Amino acid sequence: ELLMIGQCLRGLALLGRGKEAENTFARVAIMPLIRSKISMGRLDEGGSRGECAGLFSLLDDMACSIASTFGPVLELAEAIFDMSGATNNKDATNVPMEVDLVTAGVWIPIATALSADPAIKMAIFSPGIASILQANYTALDIFLSELASNLLKVVGPDLPTTNGHVQNDKAATNNALDVAFESLYFKPAVTAHTIQNAQERIYRHTMTAEFAKKWNLPIYYQLRFGECCTRLNKAMTRVQNEGWMADVFTGSDASADALRNTQGFELPLFMELYDILQGLWKPDVILRPLANRFLRGAMQLIGRTLTFVIDGLEGRIKFQECDQSSSPREPNAKMEGVTTNGNQHPPDTVTEYCWGERLEDVASVAWELTVLETCMTHDYRETIIAAIAPRDGESRVNFHSSESQLEELREVVSEFLVESTQDIAPMIQQSWNGIVVSILTVKCCAPLSSVKGVAATYRMTNRPPPSHASPFVGTILRPLKEFDNLFANRTPPQMGIAWKESIVGTVSTRYSVAVEELISTVQRTEVALKNRKARRTSAGGMSDGEKVKLQLYLDHKEFAKNVQDIGLNVESVEGVQKLASLTVEAESLYLRTRQNGKGPAH
Repeated sequence: ELLMIGQCLRGLALLGRGKEAENTFARVAIMPLIRSKISMGRLDEGGSRGECAGLFSLLDDMACSIASTFGPVLELAEAIFDMSGATNNKDATNVPMEVDLVTAGVWIPIATALSADPAIKMAIFSPGIASILQANYTALDIFLSELASNLLKVVGPDLPTTNGHVQNDKAATNNALDVAFESLYFKPAVTAHTIQNAQERIYRHTMTAEFAKKWNLPIYYQLRFGECCTRLNKAMTRVQNEGWMADVFTGSDASADALRNTQGFELPLFMELYDILQGLWKPDVILRPLANRFLRGAMQLIGRTLTFVIDGLEGRIKFQECDQSSSPREPNAKMEGVTTNGNQHPPDTVTEYCWGERLEDVASVAWELTVLETCMTHDYRETIIAAIAPRDGESRVNFHSSESQLEELREVVSEFLVESTQDIAPMIQQSWNGIVVSILTVKCCAPLSSVKGVAATYRMTNRPPPSHASPFVGTILRPLKEFDNLFANRTPPQMGIAWKESIVGTVSTRYSVAVEELISTVQRTEVALKNRKARRTSAGGMSDGEKVKLQLYLDHKEFAKNVQDIGLNVESVEGVQKLASLTVEAESLYLRTRQNGKGPAH
């Protein structure tokens, strides 16, 4: 019977009536089988109405039924009419087959049946729910990409089949003559190259392009992107009302642990942002034809977040904090004018503030931006590549692309991500070298007002010479030390120690100016009180001016030690060197007090 079918197909092909053979096979053999299986009940099997939960199993059932029933015929037609393996010409694969039963006889009837019934067509292509549309698209995409390999099996003329497709003439007839000449009968030879050519013909057919147009993919993208925007906007609103530590993360506990322990995020808003970005490329979300839109959408979400950060830094967006009254109240009595237990409680006071003026907030956000920039160019890049251009060459999504095309796609993704994150680095620089340095400089310079009080401590007080540094010296760099300890592991690597050098340089310069002015004042006072000084010196004591200079010397030594404690070289700080030059004259006084047993011990 298989030989007779082959003779009929050859005859129709010679007469130029190959299309009639394809149409007859589709109408008589395939269409009845498909119609017996497709129904709304079968489509929704295993789920609720309209979920199309049975689509994947339905498609698999159709492919298996067609392969088991008509597989030998399909393999015979491929072996007879596929001429791509008979020549070394690279263009041979593009030559139309005279009779193509796989494409015109199987795929076209399936595509037609799925689109003919309005109810089935609506349920599959326009479900109105993003997750269902994605599942339907994925099921049909997998079905289409594996259709040729499911219908055809690799068999050779001298190899027995393992799927029952090759005709067993010995079982078909008891004719001894047929058995004797069985080895001379034509048997189809189907190779992996044959199956690949059949699959490529399916994708090249115009019906496949028309079938793909039935999907309303732009609407799907808008639904998914709208979900992401809603989630991010809700998080930003809560952060604006409750501060950066507001628990706005809505992902799973496992995702939260990974974002903290693997990526290094700490602020919930940035954890939420990155979880949203990763969600775009999950297997149950991404559709490869929309990869460019999803990539652009990810950049828009990042841009929205960066705008939120910049507006806060520059004061265009104010955060709020609530100062609750000290009087007790019921949990539900927080609104203005609410009375509980007969007592009128004052409303909570809501104050606005600019978080860009808060040191810890600015530093924390700068670190989150650093983590985000690193993740986008490394971890997120690999996430995207794994979704649209996996390095596994056998992956289904790589079917249409050569390895060189995939590598080019990976490079494009990398370049796009680097270009899209180029605005993050300047924001980190502005936050750290601008705002953090400025705030810490102001805090460290505040104790310098006590320098003037050194002279008053010893002027006409008859106090003994100093043996220790002034108390205020230890508080000068204390804000910097505390901040450095707090953010030791959260300082952007690109900052290095330059930011600390900038702070210490400014503070030490102002310190040296204050010391220089004080020494000048002391010297003028000493000239005015020269006679009194002479009498006090002749009595073996130390003048008030000398005590002040010794105190300044001790203060300088303590300050230099504090500079070293924060990891800086005092010789590289100009202000510290100037302090040393201003107080060097008091070194002899310091040595004298040590010899007399009255100086500080080291």
